[in-house]
Amino acid sequence: MNEYSQRQFDAFFSAIAGWRDAYRNVRLHYIGVSAESGISLVAARIYLDVAASEPVKAIFRAGRVVAGQWQIPQSVHAVENVVQELVSERGLNIPEVGRLKLESDERQEAFVSPPILLHPEGLNTGSRLAVLTVTGKNFGELVPQPDTDWLLKAADTPYDSLQELCFDYSLGVLRGDKSALEVVARTAVQVLGRSTVVGTQADLGVWMGKGLDRNEVKLGFRLLDNGKVVRRDTVSGPQLTWTEESDALIGTMQMEVPSGAIIQCIASYSGHAQNVQWLADPTIFKNPRAAVFELIDSRGELLRSFLQPEFPLRGKAADDFESGIAWLLWILGFSTAAFGTNAKSTDAFDTVAVTPNGDIAVIETTLALLRADSKLSKLSARAARLREMLARSNMKHIQVLPVIVSAMTADEVKADIPAAEESGILVLTRENIVSALELELSRYPNANDLFARGIAQIEEKQRARLQSRSR
Repeated sequence: MNEYSQRQFDAFFSAIAGWRDAYRNVRLHYIGVSAESGISLVAARIYLDVAASEPVKAIFRAGRVVAGQWQIPQSVHAVENVVQELVSERGLNIPEVGRLKLESDERQEAFVSPPILLHPEGLNTGSRLAVLTVTGKNFGELVPQPDTDWLLKAADTPYDSLQELCFDYSLGVLRGDKSALEVVARTAVQVLGRSTVVGTQADLGVWMGKGLDRNEVKLGFRLLDNGKVVRRDTVSGPQLTWTEESDALIGTMQMEVPSGAIIQCIASYSGHAQNVQWLADPTIFKNPRAAVFELIDSRGELLRSFLQPEFPLRGKAADDFESGIAWLLWILGFSTAAFGTNAKSTDAFDTVAVTPNGDIAVIETTLALLRADSKLSKLSARAARLREMLARSNMKHIQVLPVIVSAMTADEVKADIPAAEESGILVLTRENIVSALELELSRYPNANDLFARGIAQIEEKQRARLQSRSR
């Protein structure tokens, strides 16, 4: 590595050093192509995790294409050494697999990008997720298309495409045309998943990997009642009641809360926020629109099935998803008009949502990637025409926010997100839908606040892009 890359490399591992001892499960995931000297990587990820969530997948082979996972024995290899070996001239030798190497371009060695210490994929779920990326040479020659996809279709264990193989081996979306090695440090301290609010009692807790210091953890919270923060406080590690599980330490507490209150819980460690979760009593409605909707969909099963379609898609999944988004926006306090599901208006907006202040969100929905069927360009053009029409009517004060909502995850559509942000389009994904279903439905509806947050998010993204270009 050159001096610049080494600095980024060191910065990443320095940033996670405070909770590094929690990462007792370290695994390499990879896809590559066999060559005389070993396996040239197309994509690889090293996950630093507290515990293993799934068993190691068997090695997959189809022609020259190889995919696999390797549990890194920490007593033998530190993660830093594994990365260094993967980008070295010799590569990393894995017994019974061969030598894996991230090939570099003839004109430039492997390049380490500045680490992303608060990755958007983590932020979408309220978690600290740190990612380091090392890029190598163009992988187009290694896996030419469409040849590679058709090779995978004919494998003994068939895959429809290289991208599907990447998903199955937990490598996410192939972005750009460069081979890449990522190091992903997952959240080591979280708000306890079984924390609950029932009536006036909140049972809260934190979950963290063994090897961490209980004195360094804190559970902060903001208590909201009728949309206003009525209490802010923090409980330190020594004040929690601790138990041990196989891979983790669990600290718990109880507190009294007003009936129908909402709690934002913040798990932090060594002065760094690690995980944020919202809790509310699902049996108590603070949202009268949600109470109305319960008469139509008593268990919420219909709305959830519309908004979280199962793949492969069947029937009228696209229309159902569009209807579900319109219903959800209405529950959240917007006035909505759905045009996309009617054959006579399908070329207009999918859905228009208006806040009590009169600001307008123009919604486009998709079950696939954001750029499918030119959805981004169409949405941008429709929003521009609406702004022009409002300006001609002396209503320039009304804000217009173009929004595209995908049923896919942020990781699956991440390749398209920069294009959307460049056009000033707010991107909402499956994670945002789940968050709204789990939290927003229990709040008193405040469409004005949700709209303002959307505008602020777009402005922040565009500022960041401008700053990046000016460097």
